[in-house]
Amino acid sequence: MYDKIGQIVVLAAILSILFVCIAFYISRTKLQNNTYFAFYAVIVMDFFYKPLLGLYIFIYKSPDKLHKKMADLKNNAQRKKFAKTEKRIILAPHCMRHPECKALTTRTGIQCTSCRRCDFTFIKELAEKHGYQLYIITGSSFVKHILKHPDSEGTDGVLAIGCHYEINKGMNELKRKKIVTYGIPLLSSGCYNTNIDLEEFEKQLIYFKK
Repeated sequence: MYDKIGQIVVLAAILSILFVCIAFYISRTKLQNNTYFAFYAVIVMDFFYKPLLGLYIFIYKSPDKLHKKMADLKNNAQRKKFAKTEKRIILAPHCMRHPECKALTTRTGIQCTSCRRCDFTFIKELAEKHGYQLYIITGSSFVKHILKHPDSEGTDGVLAIGCHYEINKGMNELKRKKIVTYGIPLLSSGCYNTNIDLEEFEKQLIYFKK
């Protein structure tokens, strides 16, 4: 009996390593651009997230590379679905606002006044131009209030701006609400003075508009 249990454990360990190796192979090749292969890799890496997190921290002293890899794969897996969504909003982190921003905060986030002191003025203009409502949030607790707001009723797609960790986290949470998410990564992580590539951001908006 114990021999059989041992054999099952060994077999499970071998299969797990094999699945993870295949997922990593996909993430490092052009196969990651294929929706189906990317979807497979996402499932595997989400399932083995905790041990992979420990491994990356042990090897690289930081999980950033893992989160970037997972966010990129999820974008590739979600791209076609996101393109089919009909009502989309943009969720952006407050760390991009100007340090002296005087905009008021409500239950649906920071209300940008377009003062032109930070990138949110231009992000807001681009969002409105391409049919998105912009929400600047200071935490994930704002999301439920935003999705319940009349202006967001029927939202089926979220363009999420953030660090790779937050994009991963947000994608997993919104998936439970049957909302398709696509991530736009920050150029650098941090609690303030962060930004995105505005030119690339607009290219993504134009791509999904088509």
